[in-house]
Amino acid sequence: MRIADYKSTKEYILAAEIPTKTRTYAPVSHQQLVDLTLESIHKAGFTLDKETYSSYNDGKMANGRYTISNVADSEMQLQIGWQNSYDKTASLKFAIGTQILICQNGCVSGDYGAFRKKHMGSVEEFAPAFIKEYINRAGDSFRKMQLERVVMKQIELSKRDKAELLGRLFLEEELISTMQMNIIAKEIENPTFDYGAPNSVWELYQHTTYAMKETHPRMWISDHIKAHNFFINATGSLVTADEAELETLA
Repeated sequence: MRIADYKSTKEYILAAEIPTKTRTYAPVSHQQLVDLTLESIHKAGFTLDKETYSSYNDGKMANGRYTISNVADSEMQLQIGWQNSYDKTASLKFAIGTQILICQNGCVSGDYGAFRKKHMGSVEEFAPAFIKEYINRAGDSFRKMQLERVVMKQIELSKRDKAELLGRLFLEEELISTMQMNIIAKEIENPTFDYGAPNSVWELYQHTTYAMKETHPRMWISDHIKAHNFFINATGSLVTADEAELETLA
């Protein structure tokens, strides 16, 4: 059985019908988010590489993800994302993360927190200033994720270690499904990509996000934040790597 494909286009999500504003609910349109995000990326001095979208329920639930080409290294690049819904199934969220170049996996760091906004007022009242500030901080966020990658690459896992971590992801955290567990098991046995650190926390993390690529749009940001925090916390790698170690990055 194949995992559902939620990939979409900008044109498709922008065509979704916007609900009527009420006393307690003010919809934020996908169009407003696209325009404000792209404008803020440009004003922050970032260069947009590509924009990708996923959606559900005829575009009423959507995600936008934007990769930045001039905040990157040889392995990953900055990614800025948002989540929005017209069907009241999710709050408006923004998050900062990275995209792994070799496999297009997404990593979203929870250390910076996904911004959440309940749909109670006009996007113009809060979003422009917020998005500008949030995106301006994205370079620092990227550097911290580089340091976290260095640490995770240095931690080697035995077969039992991997089994314990995956068991916790499945049973305790309920972050991966049986189908995703099977994908990860196959990746461990015969990796599709070389992440440059065999049998490390970093490699297992990437196998996991590889299996999470087609996570439901409503859960994409929150599940990826949870996964990132899990691999940082579960291995004790919250200890920041020395800045000098970044010199070893290509």
